[in-house]
Amino acid sequence: MFKNKLNETKNRKVNVKLSTQTMAVFAILIAAQFVISQFLTFQVWNIKISFSFIPVVIAARLYGAIGAAEVAGIGDIIGVMFRPVGIWFPPITISAMLVGAVFGFFLKKSDSFIRILISVLISEFVFSLFITPLWLTILYKGNGTDFFAFYFSTLVSRIFVQIIPMTIVKLVVITAMLKAMDKIKFVKRMTEVNT
Repeated sequence: MFKNKLNETKNRKVNVKLSTQTMAVFAILIAAQFVISQFLTFQVWNIKISFSFIPVVIAARLYGAIGAAEVAGIGDIIGVMFRPVGIWFPPITISAMLVGAVFGFFLKKSDSFIRILISVLISEFVFSLFITPLWLTILYKGNGTDFFAFYFSTLVSRIFVQIIPMTIVKLVVITAMLKAMDKIKFVKRMTEVNT
């Protein structure tokens, strides 16, 4: 009886420590996403390269789909609050969360190139190519007569100037990053605890 109580107390202390540690890691990842998205985004001609996916991929590896979705969603909201480019549009935040969930689903337990490729193709060719331009078209074009022309012209231009370069960047960076993360003791311990 006494041993059971002692074990319960130890388990509670571990859970409190893990939840505090988890919250601290989440805060760091969200702050990193904000800093990267606002200050470490490069634009050459019409090609925009952003590394704001890195904290989301780290959250995906450590916490899975839900954790990555939370980091992506909260990071998007904070980005709009502190450095607004336009108005906050909830579907864009939901899309960011779904991209995080995709990364978490595919990258939580494996770093095989096929899983990385599938997650990047979904994030770029489904969300960045089709869904985000749809939200932007709805947001900025409304129900005007040029709605479909605006949407499809956005799709065509984004394939070459945004989607293909970002697909290559994400594949290279995520592959290298996951291999490096597997060698860090803290990451190994966190992934073991969160499985």
